[in-house]
Amino acid sequence: MNAMDVSDVYYEAFLINGKNQNEQPQFKAGDKVRLRIANGGASDYFWLKYAGGKITVVATDGNDVEPVEVDRLIIAVSETYDVVVTIPENKSYEFLVTPEDRTGSASLWLGKGEKVHAEKMPKLKYFAGMKMMNDMMDMSGNMVQMEGMKMQNQIMDMNTVMYPEVTGEENSKTEKKMKGMPGMQMSGDKSMAGMNMEAETADIVTLNYNMLRDPKKTTLPKGPWKELKFDLTGNMNRYVWTLDNKTVSESDKILIKKGENVRIILYNNSMMRHPMHLHGHDFRVINRQGEYAPMKNIIDIMPMERDTLEFAATEPGGDWFFHCHILYHMMSGMGRVFSYENSPPNPEIPDPKLAQRKLFSDDRAFHPMARIGIETNGSDGEIMLANTRYRFTTEWRIGFDKEMGYESESHFGRYIGRNQWLLPYIGWDFRKRTVDPLDKNVFGQSLSPGNNLFGQGNTKNFRQVFHLGVQYTLPLLIVADASLDHKGNVRFQLMREDIPVSKRLRFQFMVNTDKEYMAGFRYIVTKYFGLSTHYDSDMGYGAGLTLSY
Repeated sequence: MNAMDVSDVYYEAFLINGKNQNEQPQFKAGDKVRLRIANGGASDYFWLKYAGGKITVVATDGNDVEPVEVDRLIIAVSETYDVVVTIPENKSYEFLVTPEDRTGSASLWLGKGEKVHAEKMPKLKYFAGMKMMNDMMDMSGNMVQMEGMKMQNQIMDMNTVMYPEVTGEENSKTEKKMKGMPGMQMSGDKSMAGMNMEAETADIVTLNYNMLRDPKKTTLPKGPWKELKFDLTGNMNRYVWTLDNKTVSESDKILIKKGENVRIILYNNSMMRHPMHLHGHDFRVINRQGEYAPMKNIIDIMPMERDTLEFAATEPGGDWFFHCHILYHMMSGMGRVFSYENSPPNPEIPDPKLAQRKLFSDDRAFHPMARIGIETNGSDGEIMLANTRYRFTTEWRIGFDKEMGYESESHFGRYIGRNQWLLPYIGWDFRKRTVDPLDKNVFGQSLSPGNNLFGQGNTKNFRQVFHLGVQYTLPLLIVADASLDHKGNVRFQLMREDIPVSKRLRFQFMVNTDKEYMAGFRYIVTKYFGLSTHYDSDMGYGAGLTLSY
C-alpha cells in the first residue's frame, strides 16, 4: 500500500444535518439529550466525542442495548447509534464528529451560552502506521494472525495500531508488552516504538462490540443450521474489493431456506475496515454477552478480525443483499445475494434478468484513466481502461526533436490471483528514432543501439513487434516486467510510479535491459494538474506539466 492512505476518498466538507456547525440552543443545565446518530457518508468513519462528559450508548442499528458509558466511539458507514448526553451547566457543549483521517470535523452544539469545546483528535503517525501494517502482512499478502491477540468485536482497536496518534512521546511500556507476546517479535524492533496496541488508554474508554448487551435474550429458535465462511479480500492499489476473491457478478446466489438459522463467519484479510450490512434482517453479533448478544444489521470488521453473525431466516422469500456499505467497495463487487429457495418472482421486478445484469454491471464496468506529460523534451503519457480483472493500456513517448523520434507500446492483460500481483499480457510495440552514432547522453553513453544486456541486437531505435509478457508486483510496489517479442528478443524492466516523497511530491523511475532508464519527479498541484520533470536516457532532460484523469 501507498503511505498516507487512511480514508478511501478525501473529502473537504463534513456535515451534521446539512451544516458543519449545527446549533441546538434549546437545552439547559441538567437536561438529558438523546441523539440518534446515523453515518450517512459514502466512505468515512467518524469518531464521536462530547465536551460535557460521558456518552451513554443506549441503542445500535435501531436495537436497544443496556446503557454503557464511554468517552468516545467510532461509527462505521451506515451504522447508527442512539446515545444520551447530559448538559452539565447553562453553556453550549460540543458534540464533535471527526473523520478517521483527522482531515476536518463537524460540530453539534448543545445548549446556550459560553462554548465548551471537546478535545480535538490528535494527528496520526502516517508512516509509522504504514510500516506497522506492512509488518503485519506476509509475503503472500495475507494478514499475519498473531498468537496472544484475539481479533474479534473491536476488542483490540486495530485503528490505533495501524494509525497511531501523535502523543509526543514513545510508548515504551506498550513496546515491552508486545515483545513479550508469542508471535509478536517482529523484524526490526523499532517498528514497535510508539504503537498503542490496546483498545484504550487507562483514562479513555472506547466503545467496542463486546460492551454491547441486549436487554433480552437473543438466542435463535430451534431449527436447522447453515454455516457460511467468507474472507474479506481486496487490492488497495487497484481498488478491487471482493469476498473470497469473487465479486458479486462472479458468484452465485447463496440459497437459504425459510426456518433455517444462518451463521456467517467473516475474516478480514485486508488492510481496510469493512462495515458489512445485511438487507432485511437483524443479526446477532456473537460476543462475550452470550445469550444476550446484541442485535445489529451492520458490523464493522477491522483488519485481522474474525467475527461471527447469526440470523434467523424468517422473511417470506426473495433476494437480500449482503455487502460492504462503503459505497466504492460495494460498487466494485464486495457483496453476495442471499436468496430464499423456491421464492416466487417479485412482481415489482418485471424483468429479473435485466435487473441482474444491472447489478452485475457495477463491478464489471471498465474505468478510464489517463496521464499526459508535456515537457520541454517532448510528450509522454498513458491511457488505461481497466476493470476488476482486465486492463488495456497504451503509452507513448514523442520527442520534439526528430532525432528523439517516437514510440508507442500497448498491452492487454488479465490479473491473476487474489492479490492481483501477476498480470500476463499480449501487446505490440512500435518505435522509431534517428540518431547519430556518435551522439551520447549526459552520462557519456552512446545513443546508438548496440546490444542489450542479453547480448541480442538492441532494437530500441526501430521496432515493430508483437510480444507476450508478464508483470509482477514486487515488494515496495516495484513492477517487474518480462517480455518476449515475435522476433525472439527478450526485455526485462523494473519500474515504480508515485513514490511518495512528501504529501504532494512523487518520484518515479524505470530501468530495463535495453539500456534505457528514466527518473523524474511530479508535484501535485490539483487532482488533475501537476508540475513534472524527468530525465530519459534517450530523450534527455525535460520539465513541464502533467495532466491526470
